[in-house]
Amino acid sequence: MRSGTKGLRIASLLQIIFGVGYFFLARYLLGEGEVVLGDLSGEDALMTVLISYGGCAFQVIAGLIGLALANRKSLLTVILGILLFLPVLVNFINTEGDVLTIVITAVTLVFPYLYLHNAWKNFKA
Repeated sequence: MRSGTKGLRIASLLQIIFGVGYFFLARYLLGEGEVVLGDLSGEDALMTVLISYGGCAFQVIAGLIGLALANRKSLLTVILGILLFLPVLVNFINTEGDVLTIVITAVTLVFPYLYLHNAWKNFKA
């Protein structure tokens, strides 16, 4: 067994869980009318919704691929890990506000990093 196999499986399951959870959260908030889109036009609001759902789908797909390739040396899982980690890192860098918001955003970095780290360990083994 490769050194990152177990960790990649756990990280992949977490990505699937969070992707599905974010999907249902977005669906609930949009259905309840709780989301305030501000001065966005209809096209911009639609694009925001599509990007949100696309991100959720990408997390689930990356998790499924990570599970399927957890026992193999795969560059694809490393690339998916980078694609999962970079947007969260950019969001963290652009985070403004109180300490709680910064801490919560920092915690969201852990799970894509776990995926990326274990995918890299698996690839290097």
